[in-house]
Amino acid sequence: MCDVNVQRIGDIFPGEHGIALLHCKCEKHGYYDGYPLKFPFGKNSIKEIEPPCPLCEKEREEKEEEEAAERLKRIRETEKEERIKGLKYMNIGKKFWEEDFTTFDPYTPELKRFFDICSAFVDDSVGRMLIMLGKHGNGKNHLAAAILKKMGGYMYSVFEMELLLRQSYKTQTNESELDLYNRLCNAPLLVINEIGKHKIGEWEQFFLSYIINKRYENMMPIILISNTHLKENCPEKTGCESCFEKYIGDDVISRIIECGEILTFTGEDYREKKRRMRGVEK
Repeated sequence: MCDVNVQRIGDIFPGEHGIALLHCKCEKHGYYDGYPLKFPFGKNSIKEIEPPCPLCEKEREEKEEEEAAERLKRIRETEKEERIKGLKYMNIGKKFWEEDFTTFDPYTPELKRFFDICSAFVDDSVGRMLIMLGKHGNGKNHLAAAILKKMGGYMYSVFEMELLLRQSYKTQTNESELDLYNRLCNAPLLVINEIGKHKIGEWEQFFLSYIINKRYENMMPIILISNTHLKENCPEKTGCESCFEKYIGDDVISRIIECGEILTFTGEDYREKKRRMRGVEK
């Protein structure tokens, strides 16, 4: 097979004419015709060699393209693996792996306002708290995950944090209770989800309050998500089991009043909206 890789005469001496075709033979592909290849050799001489076999050249180019495509494929696969590894480390659910601000549909004025607030939160989050309240299916987790992907940190439900805390009590684990506390306190962003979904023990509630308080003292941002409502919006007026304040200590409420922004989602279930758009009946 020919493996010559030099310039053609026309590339080196443009405009030169009268060069005769050579009848050459490739051990693999047989005979072919081509112009000789010439290049400067020494100071005042020209070296002439047979042109490479065009079929060999085509095979070489195709092989190089295949190798380049394979390298690019491996790079993309590695990038995807690292991306998924990062999403898992942040504890973002698979449902939101491909979701971000660009895939969020603010189909109501309320959602458009909340979308703008969340987008701005990424660039101005120092010492801030963002509280997302309302029924499920309104985009709270989508927006929180979009913020988290930009900032880095963790997203845990209250139940998951309780499990992590209990796991830290076991002597064989690598993360002690103090390690867990420091990790959650010092993360760039901490998202605590499903507040009020179930009751937690007194010690776990203290643990949660201390984390929120420490992040407040260190001006570290935090996002709290709940399907509850504020007591002032409670239909029973005097409060009920679905009041947000029932699951958060007075100290946290005080912090929210000082530096928090409460987004109360009142729209329809977005998942049900998409279901209707697909023409699926209940």
